[in-house]
Amino acid sequence: MRFQKGQAIVEFALLLPLFLILLFGILYTGMIMADYLTLSSMARSSAREAAVISTEKYKQSKYSTVISNYSNKELPVDIFTWDPTKDKYFKITYEKNSRNVKVEIKADLNKKKVGYKVASVMDSIAGSNMKNMELNVTYTMFSEHELE
Repeated sequence: MRFQKGQAIVEFALLLPLFLILLFGILYTGMIMADYLTLSSMARSSAREAAVISTEKYKQSKYSTVISNYSNKELPVDIFTWDPTKDKYFKITYEKNSRNVKVEIKADLNKKKVGYKVASVMDSIAGSNMKNMELNVTYTMFSEHELE
């Protein structure tokens, strides 16, 4: 009985780090999913806007008006960086053969915020390559007008 008094403390010391890793992993995954859902929603709504654009507006400015509608949108969590003003992160194209509007959105892991630090810790624990993680969302919608 005398040697069992420290048993609970030892068990707690062994299980607490595992529990914290699991907890922070769940939180980190939830934050990633929040950013992904936001990007997915923006891709869907911008594809819809681009699909209903008139031929005259398309000839005047291509899809710059649609892109400018999202120029001040931000992601809810600072894990990823997304700049809708750059073609690398937000691109809308018209596919002439299929009459589809294709929206491509990309977000890179933010190397200046906590997301990169968490990814570094996860890399060292799991041996993965999360430092180069990025989100890619592609949404295709049939255009209501023949633009070209």
